Amino acid sequence: MDRRIVAQANALVESSRRVTLVSVPTRIAGASLDDAVRLIMPPGSANGRALAMKQAVRYVSAPLSNAIKTICYGLGLGPVASYRRFFRQVAPRETFDAIHCHDLQTLPAAVELKNTLAPKAKIIYDSHELFPCLVRSRGFQRYWTKVEKRHIRRADAVITVNESIADELARRYGIATPEVIYNSCHRAASETPISRRRFCEHFGAPPEGFKVMLQGNLTADRNLENLVEAFAGMDRSTQLLLLGCGGRQGHLRKLCSRRGIGNVYFGPWIRQEELLGFVAHADMGIVPYAGDDALNTQYCTPNKLFEFIEAGIPVCASDLPELRKIVAGCGIGGVYAMDSPEAIGRAIDDCRRRCQRGEFSEQALRAAREKFAWTTQKEKLLAIYEKLSL
Repeated sequence: MDRRIVAQANALVESSRRVTLVSVPTRIAGASLDDAVRLIMPPGSANGRALAMKQAVRYVSAPLSNAIKTICYGLGLGPVASYRRFFRQVAPRETFDAIHCHDLQTLPAAVELKNTLAPKAKIIYDSHELFPCLVRSRGFQRYWTKVEKRHIRRADAVITVNESIADELARRYGIATPEVIYNSCHRAASETPISRRRFCEHFGAPPEGFKVMLQGNLTADRNLENLVEAFAGMDRSTQLLLLGCGGRQGHLRKLCSRRGIGNVYFGPWIRQEELLGFVAHADMGIVPYAGDDALNTQYCTPNKLFEFIEAGIPVCASDLPELRKIVAGCGIGGVYAMDSPEAIGRAIDDCRRRCQRGEFSEQALRAAREKFAWTTQKEKLLAIYEKLSL
């Protein structure tokens, strides 16, 4: 369950609105959803084909994953019909004032629910990605572009995650520029400090050394092989800490063993409430995405970026438009080409020197945290609802 969805649902109930959250079967971080949110999530998989496709491509290489998607979408096996059927069956037969749909898969279902259940309801379309451009597959892009073009004008308000995607959606479909609500981190009130000793023990890392953090799913499309390879040529005093799990973890461990890379450490995923406490102990965060030609990657603003900002640590990031705007523009880190192990190594060495010179000041880090804080983003969300008289 995307934390953006949870944070928005919580914000709406805190503002005295009544919220029903309907979801495909998934996991929700413990104690993260307000008890006042009515959750409808049936067990099992009512969306079998779409979820099976997602799981099938999760543990393979990016080229093979894209090839599978190309074949499936070329055969017209996209998941829109499955999602519409799922929400038609599961959504309560009630009249709602608003239908807030998260990401493109749910937009056609929202339009159908409005037509059948609540003709006066306002549709709010929350685009978490430039969805048709998630991969380079032409079949995938054609399928989802057709879906988005057909339905996006039915939305009474469109929200997205950054300015580049907002501008692209406006250009593609001739709509008003969507509102931007950043994926900033909503820090849980129950979060407790994490000791330095526990932090190091979690990774099996020594207490000394300059620690570079990357957290999240260790999947095939995140340039992780180049990142790990970069540490083969670095002094052991510069260490990479990988916090998370995923299909590529075993491959990355074998890579470290084969290449004799002793300054990369793996730590299992931890509770969301503890995440920022771990991240805050790192000396620098890294966003190493390669600047490939998938437009969604070009325009990315991943969750980990805002976790670094909230935790108050400098950031070494790929030189992509939105990352440059936030990281370099706010003076909280450096942006670099990261298309090879050598390029990543140079980026880390340079950014480490800049950190040690105090180039990324506490004042700049604090200002960025205030600018992107969830409290600020929450007010934008509530303003959209007020504008729609909801």
